[in-house]
Amino acid sequence: MKILISGASGFIGKHLNKRLEDKGYNVVHLVRKKKGFKNEFIWDFKGPLPEGIPICDAIVHLAAYVDFSLKLDIEQYNVNTVSTIKLSAYAKNYNAYFILASMAGVHGNRYIEIGKDTPLDPDNHYALSKYIAEEVVNTYLDDYSILRICGIYGIKGPSHMGLNKAITDAVCLKIPPVLNGTGKAKRNYICVSDVVLWIMDLLKKYEARKASETKRIYETLYLASPEIMNIKQYLQTIIDVVLPDEEIVMMEGEEASDMIVKPSIAPFRLQTFREYLVSLV
Repeated sequence: MKILISGASGFIGKHLNKRLEDKGYNVVHLVRKKKGFKNEFIWDFKGPLPEGIPICDAIVHLAAYVDFSLKLDIEQYNVNTVSTIKLSAYAKNYNAYFILASMAGVHGNRYIEIGKDTPLDPDNHYALSKYIAEEVVNTYLDDYSILRICGIYGIKGPSHMGLNKAITDAVCLKIPPVLNGTGKAKRNYICVSDVVLWIMDLLKKYEARKASETKRIYETLYLASPEIMNIKQYLQTIIDVVLPDEEIVMMEGEEASDMIVKPSIAPFRLQTFREYLVSLV
């Protein structure tokens, strides 16, 4: 099966790309700048798709411009929304399965619990650009999975999520995590490797559906862990597993509210935060 990936050099993408290639899939990469992939096509994520892209069976659209500020940056809509329109047209034309990496934030930040029955209320441009992208896929395509992902953790992950910095600093630099405020806010973040395994399972199921010519699928999934912890518990687990002779550095800071995502049923057992940390040390 031939798979087109956008964002292959990103946090999720680099893990997914390796696993796909290890499994023998033929992977085509859409990138904004030259990265040195074998099958690589340079695209600005707003103009016409580059010439020569082969016909693919599935598209995994991971590319994203992440910025939670309220300031309008049209490039964010180019990367997150316009690119989805272009790739959806490609998928429609070649009858390809489409996986869109979206975010639980399309529901906004005022809900303590987020799930399929929670109203959609994007409250920043990043969330709005993803919401519009979802609407494009919902309206235009015949075979798709939209992934509303909560916070994703992992070593060397995006620093806009403080937990990623805490993991990376502890494992790579032996620096203890810093807690701003009491850390009572609850979360159920998901590990990057579990997100990748979930996508792999979707692609495998698509292969089976295509071979048997079964009905198409239209789904929106919530990717989150069933394990709920508060921020302080996450950081204390880092201390316990990675730096047992250290303590959390306590700082004054603003208090956050709980935000729990009700996860869809995962096709495998998701790992715990402690299990992930143990795998790193």
